[in-house]
Amino acid sequence: MTFFAQNPNRLRGRIAALREAVERHPGRVAAAVGSTLLLSSATAFGLAEYGLQPQLPSATTLSIPVAIDVAPQVQALDDQPQQVYTTAHVRASDTVESLLRRLQVTDPAQLKDLVANADLRVLLDASGGVVTAKVNSVGQLVQLQARLPQTAPTRPEKDLQRGGVDHAQVPGRQTWRLLTLTSQSGGGFASTVTQESAQAQLRMATGVVQSTLFAAADEAHMPDAVATQLVNLFAGEVDFRRSLRPGDRFTVVWRQYEAGGQTLRVGRIVSAQITSRGVTHAAVWFDPQGDKKAAGYYKPDGSSLTRAFLLSPLPYDRLTSGYGWRISPIFHKPEFHKGIDLAIPVGTPVRTIADGRVVYAGWGTGYGKYVKVVHPDGFATIYSHLSQFDVHVGEHVKQGEVVARSGNTGWSTGPHLYFQFFVDGRPVNPLTISHYSPKGSAVPADLRSAFFAQTSDPAKMLALVPGPEVASGVNQAHAQGALRNG
Repeated sequence: MTFFAQNPNRLRGRIAALREAVERHPGRVAAAVGSTLLLSSATAFGLAEYGLQPQLPSATTLSIPVAIDVAPQVQALDDQPQQVYTTAHVRASDTVESLLRRLQVTDPAQLKDLVANADLRVLLDASGGVVTAKVNSVGQLVQLQARLPQTAPTRPEKDLQRGGVDHAQVPGRQTWRLLTLTSQSGGGFASTVTQESAQAQLRMATGVVQSTLFAAADEAHMPDAVATQLVNLFAGEVDFRRSLRPGDRFTVVWRQYEAGGQTLRVGRIVSAQITSRGVTHAAVWFDPQGDKKAAGYYKPDGSSLTRAFLLSPLPYDRLTSGYGWRISPIFHKPEFHKGIDLAIPVGTPVRTIADGRVVYAGWGTGYGKYVKVVHPDGFATIYSHLSQFDVHVGEHVKQGEVVARSGNTGWSTGPHLYFQFFVDGRPVNPLTISHYSPKGSAVPADLRSAFFAQTSDPAKMLALVPGPEVASGVNQAHAQGALRNG
């Protein structure tokens, strides 16, 4: 039985309700019916638009055999001379032949010819230089290029350490010689030397001391020569032997000379600061025109940074025996030790702690090789157990100048420096040098305007490098490359 037969009353009720609705709202019903018809038409239109499409033609594949003979091309490539480009750094132990062999030059005839080349022998005068070469597949040199060592005046490093002339800045000293050797078809080499100008740029680095200052400098990619300058610069303010602690930090701006993308020479520090035990020490370089006597390092406010004496003759050391009574390690009996022993590897540079005159450089019983320097106002120093001398008797030396190299000569049980400090001929504990070290002179009053004008930017640069916590995770070259010295 159908639904309609089972529910006739319900069906009749719904039809009556529908009729009543149409009679009450005829307009709305007409609109609803019209909309339904309109949508049906749109749908029909859409279906009609996307009807059956015509059949596309079938794809046709065309195959054409091509004969390719690659043998001539392979042979042509084999016939081409294979060349490699090599680079090597000049070592202190190098000969011309050992240098060329590291550059992969192995041809016996060429090696014999090049060993006698005077320009190549000049390259060996300074270690660290970069040499590039183009060598063919049979070990023959095609071309070589290298920068010849700069012809510099005597002892430029000492002048730089003690605040003297930076010779790379002197007019006429900013050119560098580029050597080019080119092989000739008939045998032999054509040698040319051209002059290149070096560009002075400023480099910056910052670091945090964890173990030693030099280890922190290496971590900050700061050259050893700059780290040594930093020690010399603040030697009168910071006892690098005893005062440095983990967490101490430094920021340095220095001048560097480059040509062709290579570093040719590290110049002087132009501004620096070091924070040790919560105390910050800062310095800037001032070089007034027409008054070289006033040139030197000062605090940013123009007050003196230098002291009459450095606190130590060594950049770093370890105190192994102090001043006073002790048991002699040689004679095993009590003796009064009139100086201090500083453990240091053989060959470490030993600096004079103050300006003075060398009165002795030779051998002494017990002392071994030693140097004695007399300083103004009744002071004197002795540096003993040395391995070699860098000065001679009668020579005038400046504060921070290297006078000798440490060693293990005389009555010595191991490599160290025996350092003595005298006041009016009487030995005094060298650890109390600061008590006898008055401050130097401030910037002269008539130069203060020039001082602030010249040192304002270098002083501000110390704030440009991010803090060591940030910089330790950042390539320092990004910060360094952004600064140039005009």
